[in-house]
Amino acid sequence: MAEQTLLQFFQSLPTGIALGHAGADVDFLDSTARIYATNTVVGRQGDTNSRIFIVQSGWTSVCRHLPNGNRQIIDTPLKGDVLDLPSADGGSVNSLIAVTAATIFEIPGHSFAKALDRNATLGALFSRMVARQHQIAAERLTSVCRRSALERTAHFLLELGERLAAGGAYGTQAGYDCPLTQHDLADVLGLTQIHVNRTLRELRERDMVSFRSGSVEFLNRQKLVKLAGFDKGYLQYSWPQAPQKLLASGHVPSSARSVIP
Repeated sequence: MAEQTLLQFFQSLPTGIALGHAGADVDFLDSTARIYATNTVVGRQGDTNSRIFIVQSGWTSVCRHLPNGNRQIIDTPLKGDVLDLPSADGGSVNSLIAVTAATIFEIPGHSFAKALDRNATLGALFSRMVARQHQIAAERLTSVCRRSALERTAHFLLELGERLAAGGAYGTQAGYDCPLTQHDLADVLGLTQIHVNRTLRELRERDMVSFRSGSVEFLNRQKLVKLAGFDKGYLQYSWPQAPQKLLASGHVPSSARSVIP
């Protein structure tokens, strides 16, 4: 794969946003991504971290390790996801792991903060990306707290398909390659591995979805969507038409900034 700058990445899927002149004077947009091998710790829980990460390719996981040795996977960031926006002093509360070989843009926190201060267009882009991450987190919390094991498993597998499709490399109707193990699914869904195994078997026996050998196959996607109550709206990178024109021009008057999500 040819090296791609962050500016070029933003102009491709999944964001597909034309920054125009807005990105031309932001130094870190010319940076290229770093490649991490499978199972590499990109950022460790407790470490002081001043970097912002944006996944260019590959599978990653954000996880929290508990004192008793348990692990909770908070999210599985994929192409286009932004992580570790600086909000407070202190160590990182989560670890970022490369599940597969992953290519990740790393932005120094001080450069990022300065760029957002002087560039409203860039701020609009990142606020939209972060809002999407918050919506994903809200759905995950809803699943763990209120959806049954069947529903939350179905919802997560459907979500992964949509997130992969947003990057332009995968379809969602037939299925997708998935490097996550049943142990990983258990840590994402808040279930035991035995419960995950039984749930996946039941979903397969109901002719809805098959999860095995590193592959997810949708046997009846319509039934799976109905079971999960899945609505992909929260995953969309949508830009209102008027703000999009302003972003493309690189000129965002102060009167218009309040309408850019």
